[in-house]
Order: sequence, then structure tokens, then C-alpha cells
Amino acid sequence: VWNRSEVIANKKYTVIIHGKPTHEETRATFSHAAAHGPALVIKDMEEAIKLASFINEKKSKEEFYSQFANQYSAGFDPHIDLQRIGVVNQTTMLASDTQAIADFLKTTILSNYQQDDAVADTRDTLCYATLDNQTAVKGLLNTTADLAIVVGGYNSSNTSHLVELCEEKLPTYFIENASKINSANEIVHFDLHKKKEKTTSGFFPSKEPLHILLTSGASCPDALVEAVIEKIIGFFPGAAPIQSQLALYQA
Repeated sequence: VWNRSEVIANKKYTVIIHGKPTHEETRATFSHAAAHGPALVIKDMEEAIKLASFINEKKSKEEFYSQFANQYSAGFDPHIDLQRIGVVNQTTMLASDTQAIADFLKTTILSNYQQDDAVADTRDTLCYATLDNQTAVKGLLNTTADLAIVVGGYNSSNTSHLVELCEEKLPTYFIENASKINSANEIVHFDLHKKKEKTTSGFFPSKEPLHILLTSGASCPDALVEAVIEKIIGFFPGAAPIQSQLALYQA
């Protein structure tokens, strides 16, 4: 992201960073980008919508400086520096949200300035494995499930986002590997909000069939996920072996 920010800044684009304004990583990216040109941090689509009113100059510079205090680089002029932009992603933010913000701002700028090169192509700053995972999980959440199990490293930003998505709709258990499932009744999982592991009993509902949404981080090895599946299948006598089930999708 740093390299891409520098490249687009040197091409006279303003760097818009989708990130948490006070996050250490965001501040570092912001400082690096600001050393090469105008830069601005926005935290979500709500702020992108507010920004649109400055792109079309419906609001004054003074309002901009008030609404985006401590989020813009020195000498930033919203009536000039928002005519050519490039949007980049801070890794703790959802890649799909960054793409949506970039698309929204692109539409806004093109409707005001009609310049084909008004928005830099920064899609290469997004991790598409991460974006694909997030999109897939959103799709899975539209189906019926009793709980979700997310496999991956506890320090992984993209895996944490998958946990957050699942938590919106389902009881969710974030585990590193199959060894965290002690039995059909007990699981050791990471509490994303308290930043520590906890043990939960009775995590499987007493019902059949049981529907489990299982996903993993972009860099999580398939073998870890398969081990989790095998562990779960082992709790259900008579369940078909994992290989016979996978064969249905590989045929």
C-alpha cells in the first residue's frame, strides 16, 4: 500500500485512505502518502458520502476542515485536491467496503469533472483472496446455519473480519486449528473483543441435522480446515467420510 500510495501521489492524485483515523497502521500510511502529496483518511461509507458534498462543492472549505479534522494533510484544499483521487485500503478494513467506497467516489468525481483519468486504479492494493473470502461468507450468511466456525490466526486482520461478519448473524467460534475443539460439547476459541481465548461448553445445539458455517482466513492452509471438518464429523456416528463428501464437489 505504501508503494502504491507513493506512485499515485507522484502522478498528482490525492491519496484517500480507507482506514481508522487513529489506527497506527493508518497513521503510518497517511504520513507516507502526505510526504508525496495531498492525503485524506476516511473511515467508512458515511464519511465518503459526506466527502461527495465537497467534491461537487456544495459545502464550504471551512465545513470540510471541521468535519474531517485531523484526517487531512497540511495545505489540503477540498475544492482542488478532490478532483483526482486514488483510494487505498488499510488492512484492518473490509476490502469489499473499500471497493464500494472507491466505486462511489469514482461515480461522484466523474459526474462532476468528466475526466477519464480522474480516479487512479488502485484495485491492486486490495487482497483479492481476502475480498473473495468476504464475499463468499456474506453469501453463506444468507443461508440457514446454526453456528459458525472460523479457522485462522488470531492476529490475522482478514480472518478477524470474517469473524465480525459471522458474529452479526450467528454464534461464532474463532479457532486456530482442530485441537481447539475438545469435544462435541466443548470448544476453546478466541474472543475477538476481549483479545483472549475462552472455553465454551454446549456450543453444538441439540438438534439434527446440524448446520455449520465453516470458513477460514485467506492464508489458512486447506489441511487445517480439513482437519476441523474431520474432527466435527467424528462426533457424528454414521456421517460420511470427508473425502466422499469432497468428491461430490470435485466430480
